[in-house]
Amino acid sequence: MLGQWGSPAWGCWWWAVCGALWAGAGGSEDIVVGCGGFVRSDVEINYSLIEIKLYTKHGTLKYQTDCAPNNGYFMIPLYDKGDFILKIEPPLGWSFEPTSVDIHVDGINDICTKGGDINFVFTGFSVNGKVLSKGQDLGPASVFVALRSPSTGVTLQSTTTQPGGKYAFLKVLPGEYEIFASHPTWTLKEATTTVRVTSSNAYASSPLIVAGYNVSGSVRSDGEPMKGVMFLLFSSSVAKEDIMGCNPSPVDGFPARDDSLAYLCNVISKEDGTFTFQSLPSGKYAVIPFYRGERITFDVAPSKLDFVVEHDSLRIEPVFHVMGFSVTGRILNSPEGEGVPDATVILNSQIKVTTRSDGSFRLENITTGTYTIQAHKDHLFFDIMTVKIAPNTPQLADIIVTEFSVCGQISVTRFPDSIKQITKYKVNMWPQEKEKAVLLTTETDARGGFCFKARPGLYVLQVIVPDAEVRAGLALKPKVFPVTVASKPVLDVIFSQFLASVSGKITCLDACGELMVILQSILRPGEKRSLQLTAKSTSLAFTFENVLPGKYKMSIIQEDWCWKNKSLEIEVVEEDVSGIEFRQTGYMLRCSLSHAITLEFYQDENGPENVGVYNLSKGVNRFCLSKPGVYEVTPRSCHRFEHEYYTYDTSAPSILTLTAIRHHVLGTITTDKLMDVMVTIRSSIDSEPDLVLGPLKSQQELRQEQQRAEIEARRQEREKKGPDEEGSKPPVQEVVEELLGPFHYDFSYWARSGEKITVTPSSKELLFYPPSIETVVSGESCPGKLIEIYGKAGLFLEGQIHPELEGVEIIISEKGAPSPLITVFTDDKGSYSVGPLHSDLEYTVTAQKEGFVLSGVEDTIGDFKAFALAGVTFEIKSEDGHPLAGVLLSLSGGTFRSNLLTQDNGMLTFANLSPGQYYFKPMMKEFRFEPSSQMIEVQEGQNLKIAIVGYRTAYSCYGTVSSLNGEPEQGIAVEAVGQGECAIYGEDTVTDEEGRFRLRGLLPSCLYHIQLKAEGNDHIERALPQYSAIQVGSDDVDNVNIVAFRQINQFDLSGNVITPSEYLPTLWVKLYKSENLDNPVHTVSLGQSLFFHFPPLLGMERY
Repeated sequence: MLGQWGSPAWGCWWWAVCGALWAGAGGSEDIVVGCGGFVRSDVEINYSLIEIKLYTKHGTLKYQTDCAPNNGYFMIPLYDKGDFILKIEPPLGWSFEPTSVDIHVDGINDICTKGGDINFVFTGFSVNGKVLSKGQDLGPASVFVALRSPSTGVTLQSTTTQPGGKYAFLKVLPGEYEIFASHPTWTLKEATTTVRVTSSNAYASSPLIVAGYNVSGSVRSDGEPMKGVMFLLFSSSVAKEDIMGCNPSPVDGFPARDDSLAYLCNVISKEDGTFTFQSLPSGKYAVIPFYRGERITFDVAPSKLDFVVEHDSLRIEPVFHVMGFSVTGRILNSPEGEGVPDATVILNSQIKVTTRSDGSFRLENITTGTYTIQAHKDHLFFDIMTVKIAPNTPQLADIIVTEFSVCGQISVTRFPDSIKQITKYKVNMWPQEKEKAVLLTTETDARGGFCFKARPGLYVLQVIVPDAEVRAGLALKPKVFPVTVASKPVLDVIFSQFLASVSGKITCLDACGELMVILQSILRPGEKRSLQLTAKSTSLAFTFENVLPGKYKMSIIQEDWCWKNKSLEIEVVEEDVSGIEFRQTGYMLRCSLSHAITLEFYQDENGPENVGVYNLSKGVNRFCLSKPGVYEVTPRSCHRFEHEYYTYDTSAPSILTLTAIRHHVLGTITTDKLMDVMVTIRSSIDSEPDLVLGPLKSQQELRQEQQRAEIEARRQEREKKGPDEEGSKPPVQEVVEELLGPFHYDFSYWARSGEKITVTPSSKELLFYPPSIETVVSGESCPGKLIEIYGKAGLFLEGQIHPELEGVEIIISEKGAPSPLITVFTDDKGSYSVGPLHSDLEYTVTAQKEGFVLSGVEDTIGDFKAFALAGVTFEIKSEDGHPLAGVLLSLSGGTFRSNLLTQDNGMLTFANLSPGQYYFKPMMKEFRFEPSSQMIEVQEGQNLKIAIVGYRTAYSCYGTVSSLNGEPEQGIAVEAVGQGECAIYGEDTVTDEEGRFRLRGLLPSCLYHIQLKAEGNDHIERALPQYSAIQVGSDDVDNVNIVAFRQINQFDLSGNVITPSEYLPTLWVKLYKSENLDNPVHTVSLGQSLFFHFPPLLGMERY
């Protein structure tokens, strides 16, 4: 088939396609022409991986397509004329010719219009590989790589590697090939590899390896090249066997310098001063020059040079220079002594070197001449040396330390009041040998340090303390300090301050626990020290160290204990002070009382002799308890405290605080009838619940109960004695007192300070005067009797509902009163009882209950007859089960009429209906309902529930109308005009104050134009867009937004009528709109003038 595309059959097929496209040009899609062709390949490729893309001249993608997987055919429709670029975009590495085609589509002469093919021919895959440095993941650039035929050896393609070592051959057809790499200077370990290309890009079977790179440098002396300088190569990462073109033999006389680096090999500079390492693998290296004469080693700079071989040849910079020869020397601490490490040797005030651990040093790059040598090290001192240095004197004379530092420190840990900091003290030092007794004097620095320079020998040091500071109590020890200077500095001379020790003991009645002792200077008020002590025993020792001489007051801090001596005075002179004693005598009990009370306390384990009863006053009271232990303390008062009793533990002392929280309030109720009396006490404190007391017993009842108990006790006593002891007389008949009014009921309440209480008595048959009493309890003293109330018998109202009906609301009102007095509900038997009420007033009784009509029974007071009413509840849901809100439901029957909207839950209830027939009908635009209407029968007391289902038949369009600046346009007429088969349908509405509109009743499957109405929008010039086309489906349409432009352009229209003047009175000039030629917009008569003029006209209209 591939060879027959030019046959007549193919031509007919192609023009059939073009004809179809041209036929579409007049349709809605406006297709101009189709551009097509083939992706061709002589070898098998995967056409589905290739894309064809059409771009504009500016690079904008217009269209893209893929190829037919069987033959590579593609087709792209063009909707516009113009200039385009057709590109093939295959997988990376695939090559085609051409890669792009420029197309000028004019609809007449272009290749697409004429039906020509645009073909892209496959030219091959890519072959990729790498040339790597040995042991690395990357390789060098600029390596020559050739692709060869293995059968003929002919080079087919060649290239050079890119940075990183990558290379690629393009346009390679399937087959087997060899790859060969070479470089003029580098050594390749692996120079050849193979590759096999099949149906995609191929990769070399293995990387090519560069074994190493040439590294070169040069050495000069005074600008001339130097021959014979040896360069030693070191590395910590490269192995010796990987190096080529270099002498691996060790070098005699070369001192080892760095154990972390391994010696690899060496090369020697040639006549021109250059040296070369022929092949070094990638890695880090160090090269060290070594140039040795017959008796001396010459210095070469730099003495060591680090370099890195990456993936290229390297020229070592800078150039090495032979500088001079080296000499060595030593610094000793004595003529036959040890070497001095880390000392600085300065040559002619310029060259500085540091001695090694054995005191030796090396001066490099030295030329013949006379030099001044100075040595320096902390606390060591040397004489300046002048020496002559030449190549025949490589070893200098030893440098000997002449003097050492003798340093010390004055340590003052506590300053007297008159001394704020260490002043500069004078320190003297002199030799112990009298014939060498030369006095040396220095001053201390701000920190009390001092230093002398001394030659080896025996010395004595002394600090001179001013008399004023001695009198202030400052003393140093020792008085004199002997030292021996031998072969090192003396740096540990210490003069420390003399301070005393003050000690004593504490004796406790029980375990001492935690105590504090304070030492306070009498003459120096700011000098105060304390000791925090802890012990489980009954005695405790303490010591104050570093105490300055002077007078002190020593105190013990334990406020909860009683002491024989709470404080003592002592004096520190020249010796330590000891033998001080503090002795405990008891335990302090402190009571803080909010009110004057009687307090009882005792110890259970110690017997009744320790029981104490005290009448205490308000405030803080103190006691000293002679024995340790736990005491129980009980308050006795008309006040109630937080606890009935308190405990005080001498081992955990604290202030015993007794704060009264309540106060005893008494009250009395006096009645004329013996009844059950209840009392409710309500507090002003929200957290206090109401307290209900009762039924209370009267004083007479309590006294009667007491009498009965006494009579019973005497009777039992007589029975125990028997008739013989009682004698022959019969016992006297004892009777209790008769209960006689008035009756007194006592009650009490524990109130808080400042609490306002409301006391309300209650009884089934009594009324109380006053009905309640309010009182405020101050709590400053015992409140006593604050409440007195009197009770009298009251009136009761009772009634019955016929038939028996529970839950009827009974309303009792005083006659003439504006609001009800009492409201109660009937019980399960339909009865009620209200009372007691004031018997001197008149009352009215009414009854009511939802769903019932209640009327009074003749000839009774408080009885009612009940008649039940009916109700209907409608539940309206959509077809998917969701409640429908806003449905208008009309219900009518007899004289009853009602039209209501359903709530959010879709429910609507008509209650209190009289028995009879009713008709209902649900209504809501865009919905139909089942049932749509119905007649129902409502029986007495019946409650019907009717379910209605709404089915959506139409939908709404939501949108806004706003001005150009975004302000909402109110009152704009908007319409939906049906199109096509729906042209007979239309809806309209006006926007609200926020410019929003909703067009209801749009039918599904209809196309509508949403636009502003022509009528009613005279102040609107035009709208943008002119209309919005919407297709109504099975949901509402949102966000149809219109911008309205208000009418601002007007124009005047005038003219002349050319006619004889006699015709003018009979002529009229009329103005019509073009779309309405039946009704003129304006009419003017000419009168006697040929000129006419119309009122201002709206612009953008056709007249």
